Amino acid sequence: MQDTWQTFLKEQGATIEDNGSINFDNANIDISNTALASPLSGFTLLAVSGNDRHAFLHGQFINDLNLIEEPKAQLSAWCNPKGQVITNFIIINTGISYLLIFKQDLKEFVQKRLSMFVMRSDVTIGDITESSPLIGLAHTKDLAPLGDNIPTNAGEVHAVDGLVIICHPDNSGRYLVTGTIDALINKLPELNNTLTSSSVWELLDIHAGLPWISLATQEQFLPQMLNLDALNGLSYQKGCYPGQEVIARLHYRGEVKKRLQIIKSDHKLNIGDGIFQQNSDNKVGTVINSASHPDRGFYGLGIIEFDKVNEKLFFDNIAITILELPYTINEYK
Repeated sequence: MQDTWQTFLKEQGATIEDNGSINFDNANIDISNTALASPLSGFTLLAVSGNDRHAFLHGQFINDLNLIEEPKAQLSAWCNPKGQVITNFIIINTGISYLLIFKQDLKEFVQKRLSMFVMRSDVTIGDITESSPLIGLAHTKDLAPLGDNIPTNAGEVHAVDGLVIICHPDNSGRYLVTGTIDALINKLPELNNTLTSSSVWELLDIHAGLPWISLATQEQFLPQMLNLDALNGLSYQKGCYPGQEVIARLHYRGEVKKRLQIIKSDHKLNIGDGIFQQNSDNKVGTVINSASHPDRGFYGLGIIEFDKVNEKLFFDNIAITILELPYTINEYK
């Protein structure tokens, strides 16, 4: 079935690289209002099923799964006992299973480690990425071709005709669609969205202030540093989970000294690049996501010491500019 999907994409003009990335020759497209559809080849889709799936995942993740008992989606993360994020993800309750969307290079690590905690629980964890491709939609004018009862509020989910349609939980107005390959092939052309590379979607994520932890940055940052509290991806009211004590202490008694910021540069930003003060070896931040646009420059997300955001900052002696986030952080404790 994966061959069928790749054949369809190639017929639409895609180039598929050896590493699985899917590219289209329209990288300079206007991302501000063009109706876009991006095959998200850089993400994994795990399905968690079984009678104990809710209790199992609720005890592992930082957000409150009781808030999505009906078909719904939320942002969340999984942390180590020190409160450092192993991976962050979008979790979707379809009513029959939970779907986890996170960065592809963490697939083997997350699936293996999460399975270690299943033990005697009635829980099954499986990778369905190849059988259920993931598509990101932005600025779509008319979603009616996908079916009736299209969700309109952030986090709403609707399953219809072999598709699962998610109104993105980050309040950006974007959509995520997954489902059977046949359903996607039948429905996607009816939207008349321009197919684009997944790198375009990465740029939209950056503009939305939505971070993604990858293998290079896992277990380095607390959820608050990723602004997951501001993105409704962290609950301080739910029960125990790995790292809760550290995360709660930081919220109630501590001080979040670093926060996620949108950054821009005239030169390419690389994940893991250090961010420094002018004429100083004092590292004040780290680039965790990056993307570029031929007409708009180079963008990224960086974890930066909050009291340094108004100073002149550089990476490799190249200046960066900090841009305004599209959401509010109520307090920098």
